[in-house]
This record gives sequence, C-alpha cells and structure tokens, in this order.
Amino acid sequence: MERKHLYSYTKHTYRPFSDQRQLITFTFNDIERTIIGTMEEKGDLIFLYEFRGNYIGTEFFISFSKKSSSYKLIKVGETVA
Repeated sequence: MERKHLYSYTKHTYRPFSDQRQLITFTFNDIERTIIGTMEEKGDLIFLYEFRGNYIGTEFFISFSKKSSSYKLIKVGETVA
C-alpha cells in the first residue's frame, strides 16, 4: 500500500506581506467567522494569515484543504488599508 505524503504548514515557505489586507469569511462546523488578513492558495490548501495589530503584524492563522468538511472559505472581500 502506497502512502501519500500531505503538504503541511511546516514545509510552507514564508512570504512577506504587504500592508494590504483582506476581509476573509470562512466557516468552521457551520459557524461563520470573519478575519482581517491575507489568504493564500497553494495546490489543494488554503492558508489564512490574520492581521493582529500594528505591534504584532500578520501571523499564520490556519490552513485547511479545499475539500475539508469542517472548514469552508465563504468569501474574500475587498482589500482594506
């Protein structure tokens, strides 16, 4: 039986973020949440980075598969300053 290795955040390459941020709406178990940050797609995965204030900046928040049954990306809104 062949094992498939999944791409994980630990192998993800860091990229710097600009000052532009997005309104990102997603659900977890049908509970909707909106964050301000940046969304990145890589293959079958979605990476969400949340802006946590000027002092902290933008940090990794969560990643999930586009096929996830628990997490769903609803929309990525206009960029905010």
